[in-house]
Amino acid sequence: MAEVIGLGAGGHAKVMIEALRLCGDHLIVGLLDPKQDLWHTNVLDVPVLGDDSLIPELLEKGLQLAFIGLGGTGDNGPRRKLHEHALLQGIRVVQAIHPHAEISPSAQLGDGLTVMAGAVINAEARLGVNVIVNTGAIVEHDCVLGDHVHVATGARLASTVRVGPGAHIGAGATVRQGTTIGEGAIVGAGAAVVKNVEPWTVVVGVPARVLKHIGATW
Repeated sequence: MAEVIGLGAGGHAKVMIEALRLCGDHLIVGLLDPKQDLWHTNVLDVPVLGDDSLIPELLEKGLQLAFIGLGGTGDNGPRRKLHEHALLQGIRVVQAIHPHAEISPSAQLGDGLTVMAGAVINAEARLGVNVIVNTGAIVEHDCVLGDHVHVATGARLASTVRVGPGAHIGAGATVRQGTTIGEGAIVGAGAAVVKNVEPWTVVVGVPARVLKHIGATW
């Protein structure tokens, strides 16, 4: 098994650890996190070694793989920055696909993709890098998801939905077929999106309406 380090030691890291263990392809040797109170603790029996300053030392020891243990709760900017930081350091971010997810063989999957238990990705969907399709979420056929998108737990994207980079689709939200969600937009939990959402806009409700416009984070 290839050795892998986790970048982040929060709740999302727990889910990643269990998914990777079930896949059986990687040995998780440790976690890195900037929070000093987590150092020298364990997350599901995986030690938190320190922060990202340890990356050069780990590279010297031959470690070349990592997973992103930081989730996204609306602002996917920190997760994007962590992913880009790993790549700049010379670390490759691995995919983590839970064995109980269902993925069409014709789907196109980007590097660093995370797909959790019960998720479905259907025919000829295209997903960018560092995307999360969380527990029980559905990405229907011919959807296109940009880089760093998070489709949260139980969310549903009907066919041919387009989701811009960094957008967040909240837990239990539904997006009608053929709809476009703009870059950096946030769809609130439980919302029903029936028309296009502009970039860097927060929408909520049934049907979804604009709550506010937010500034671009990248």
